[in-house]
Amino acid sequence: MKWVVRIVLALIALALVLAAGAMGFLAWHLNASAPRTEGEINLPGLSGEARIVRDEHGVAHIFGDGDDEVFFALGFAHASDRFFQMDLARRYIRGRLSEILGPDFVAVDARSRIRGFPGAAANVEATWSPEIARIVTAYTAGVNARLDDAPAPPEYLLLQVSPEPWEPVDSATLVIYLADMLASGFGEDMERARAAAALDPERLAEFLPGYPDWGPTTLKDEDIAPEAAPGGPPSPTTIRAEDAPGSNAWVVSGERSATGAPLLANDPHLSLGTPSIWYFARLDLSTGPVIGGTVPGTPFVLLGRNANGAWGYTNTGFKVIDLVERDPASIDIAERTETILVKGADPVELNVRRTPIGPVLDPDWFDVSAFDPDALVIERSTVTDPRNRSADAALEIMRSQDWDGFVEAARYWTAPMQNMHWAGVDGTIGYTTAGLLPLRGEDGEWTGYIPYDELPRVANPRGGMIASGNNRVVSDAYPYPVPGSYEVWRATRIETLIEDRATHDADSFTALQMDEASDFARRVLPALLAAEPETEEGRRALEMLRRWNGVLDAARPEPLVFSSWLMALGPAVWADELGESARYFRQPRRIFLDQVFTGEMGHWCDDVTTETVETCPQIAGRALDAAMAAEIGRHGPDMAGWVWGEARAARFSHPFASVPVIGERLSVRVPFGGDGSTVSVAHFSGYNGDYDAVHAASMRAIYDLSDLNETRWIHAPGQSGHPLSPHYRDLAARWARGGHVMIRDDWTWENPPQGSRTLALSPQP
Repeated sequence: MKWVVRIVLALIALALVLAAGAMGFLAWHLNASAPRTEGEINLPGLSGEARIVRDEHGVAHIFGDGDDEVFFALGFAHASDRFFQMDLARRYIRGRLSEILGPDFVAVDARSRIRGFPGAAANVEATWSPEIARIVTAYTAGVNARLDDAPAPPEYLLLQVSPEPWEPVDSATLVIYLADMLASGFGEDMERARAAAALDPERLAEFLPGYPDWGPTTLKDEDIAPEAAPGGPPSPTTIRAEDAPGSNAWVVSGERSATGAPLLANDPHLSLGTPSIWYFARLDLSTGPVIGGTVPGTPFVLLGRNANGAWGYTNTGFKVIDLVERDPASIDIAERTETILVKGADPVELNVRRTPIGPVLDPDWFDVSAFDPDALVIERSTVTDPRNRSADAALEIMRSQDWDGFVEAARYWTAPMQNMHWAGVDGTIGYTTAGLLPLRGEDGEWTGYIPYDELPRVANPRGGMIASGNNRVVSDAYPYPVPGSYEVWRATRIETLIEDRATHDADSFTALQMDEASDFARRVLPALLAAEPETEEGRRALEMLRRWNGVLDAARPEPLVFSSWLMALGPAVWADELGESARYFRQPRRIFLDQVFTGEMGHWCDDVTTETVETCPQIAGRALDAAMAAEIGRHGPDMAGWVWGEARAARFSHPFASVPVIGERLSVRVPFGGDGSTVSVAHFSGYNGDYDAVHAASMRAIYDLSDLNETRWIHAPGQSGHPLSPHYRDLAARWARGGHVMIRDDWTWENPPQGSRTLALSPQP
């Protein structure tokens, strides 16, 4: 028996040794794959010296002997902090997520391939100017130098796969990635088809209302070119989906500024994630310093400033995608078969069909059940237009010297269509749209695009301000139709708060960016207070809201009461009319509800499935009762003790968020106020009581043109995507409270600020 004991002990010892070895390897890998921030590295592909100086917040200030060295170093920095993020983005566009993530992503890959994203990225690369090609080549060399220099990011260890080298076309995929993310039309047409399947035309027009008459336009009629026709054709508009990507931007002239120089604010609203979509960098180029938000995978500062001015973007909302139905016998169809490789499963054969106007959306991969089952559903889109030169536009915008140069640079922009705001050190403020905006004939067919020089644009408007909150850009006084989907509540509030002060400064702009007052709540609440709840809890909630000021403060209980009521109220009003289609419409529809409770559409409150005629107070009361019962089950009976910032937070999810234990540690969550109607936007799903904000200000910037080094910057949760980096989540709390960091250009790498760390990159001997 002794030999049995000895064998067992030996096996236990061996297991412990192997476990210790595995833990040791894991610890080594995690540390070795973390971003290197100090010392010197000799790298192939580098022709001169470069320096990456990371300041106390992890912001990369990049210097080099020449521009190629700067872009090489930016690629190295991006790959050090964000390569897994870059890899997922390129794989999404190329339809290759399943190769590393398995069968759950086959549908995602199929949709990307069917919509033509891989070919569109190849077209982007093919249209690059020689200078862009050289820059991307240098950037790509920097990315690959990092991959060769250190172990892969820890996500690859969990997936048991190895990263592939970066290619120039992969940077082109990021152009398509952003265009797809921000283009309008696909979701709107899907939504309309689903609603139309259940509603008659009159009810459909009510449920999907147009832009309200009282909503502001970004350009005022007096700012439209005087040579324009006195009135254009009516533009079909809709209210944008509550959770669609959006942004805020506003600029005021020196007359409205305490410094006497323009002020520009911008906060693009995108899905929150760990890591952030943005990576702050300062590029010390031969044409001067450029500072701002880069997107890992590309070598450009997309939002930011140079020494001459600053720029900020928001979505136009213009409709640049159409889903059209065609008789299969009436249109040419080209077919091909592609193979999707799937980790842990058999390959999937994919049939891709394309017509002269766009791809056919295969019902095996797209939910087109609301369309005619005998027709082909075809996507027509500017996202995949083969003439895309947005990369050239980004580079020229980085170099722009003044307003005229900025406008000329944006001429190359294709997609996504953007509202572009400018503020110059010479005092000029301006606004231009950029991108391809289709013109349509009476039959809906595309007949061309609005000429670039005739797109909505203004410099130094009479009112001294230009504000955009994804609201309608122009009225029907503009001579071209601009169909699209728009938001109204944020723009209304922004204009009000700008007009409330004679002059503004960075502090007032910060307060405006963080404003949590809901014009929607203040407008609709007096009508909702007529509700007739039947439970004691419902009556208590109503009394709380009678005293509420409409501010969705994270420290208060009323925002939770109101938000819960809102989520219950919508389906209570429209689910009976929509029937099976109601499952597609679970987000708050604030303009619609406003018109039901304060306008002429109160007939929607009647439940058409009953013989009685229900009133709006009855329906609102029942919804409030149901909402309060659900929240008491989640948060307890002490309604006065509820806290909005505890029931919800800003949630920055990691791609592995669903993995037990690991996902929770990799994701970041911070208390946050506001909702989808506030300037400090924070969209929530509301499903099953989940009020976490998953879509909010992905970054904020406030540019003071009297001293651009005083620009205020922030994004979250941090600069690095590596969990061992001190900059993985260090900006999240600062972002949530409206704080900022400074990124100055008045120092060199030889004399960096205190707390900085310098990594020297040198050519191999």
